[in-house]
Amino acid sequence: MQTCPHCHQPVTAGSRFCEHCGYDLTQAPAATAGRRRANSPTPRPHHHWLGKVLGGVIVLAVIVVAFLGVGFYHRQAGKPKQITTITDAITANQSNDLAKHLTSDDPSLKITGDTVQPFLDYTRKHPQYVKNMRADLLDSGETRDHTFKLVTAGHTLGVLPVYKLQVATMHPHLSTNAANATILANNDAVITAKNDHFTYTAGPLFPGHYTFKLSGTRDKASVTTNLLGSQDRNQAITLTAKAAKTTSSATTTTTSNSGTGEQPHPNDQSSSATRGQLEADMSSDAQEAIDAASDDYDFDPDDERYTVSEPHPQVLEIKTYDRDTGVSDGTYRYDQVHSIVSLYNASTGKFETNDDDDD
Repeated sequence: MQTCPHCHQPVTAGSRFCEHCGYDLTQAPAATAGRRRANSPTPRPHHHWLGKVLGGVIVLAVIVVAFLGVGFYHRQAGKPKQITTITDAITANQSNDLAKHLTSDDPSLKITGDTVQPFLDYTRKHPQYVKNMRADLLDSGETRDHTFKLVTAGHTLGVLPVYKLQVATMHPHLSTNAANATILANNDAVITAKNDHFTYTAGPLFPGHYTFKLSGTRDKASVTTNLLGSQDRNQAITLTAKAAKTTSSATTTTTSNSGTGEQPHPNDQSSSATRGQLEADMSSDAQEAIDAASDDYDFDPDDERYTVSEPHPQVLEIKTYDRDTGVSDGTYRYDQVHSIVSLYNASTGKFETNDDDDD
């Protein structure tokens, strides 16, 4: 039943006015709707701008954190830091640590602490190479001799690159006229010659300082060389066998001119095969001097025994004796400050460098 919205008394359906209070029933819906609108809560405005501001602040904070994180990574583990770590391992002669940062252009070369030792032998005598290497890697990512190249080996957190040094391996061409002789590279067997005109391409070898020689034969031949750089990648190594030295019962005496101050002081009067020590049994300073002398004057350190003395501060004198016969093969001096090697010349009574001989 319909009621009057004013007096709430029942009214006849379709009536225009309330029979009790005279209220105009035609105005009831509009009034009722107006009261409903008046009684409904006023909607509050939505502050959409606040959410946008908060979102912008969060995005900016993420960008700043990411920027600072990249900067920290760059300083602590970025490319310059990784290059320094690698070159420091070379300078410190840390073969095992260095091996972890290396990869090869030839997958058949397994890189270990022993594998990289020829390279460390080279850099120990040529420290400038390491300085040039660091500068080249920072500048272009590759050494000027094209032996080492910086490559990406993975990523930290999926985005930050981890670098390794890729090495270009050496493949020297070996030849010998000594049939059945075993060719050694730094005392490791490479191949046995099958005939007296034998040739063989060795490798892959890690770049560095090498001595190639014959073993398993009475004939002798050795070549000491550096395999480093694109020009040495396929270097020809010829081991021409020659008869081994025969033991002589005659004593060898080195004469000297008195008053020159240049003659070696121990007398070389013994031909005993046990005279001196092997290089491996000597101090690191003595080994460095022996390696420098063998490099400059092209002899195999393993064919000799040695006595080393210090006639002057930071000058080492190296006497060499044939490992088999004990006969004196020469006396050298090594200037540790300037890395200069000289050989005693009995005819002049002086120590002379290779440069002096060239003059």
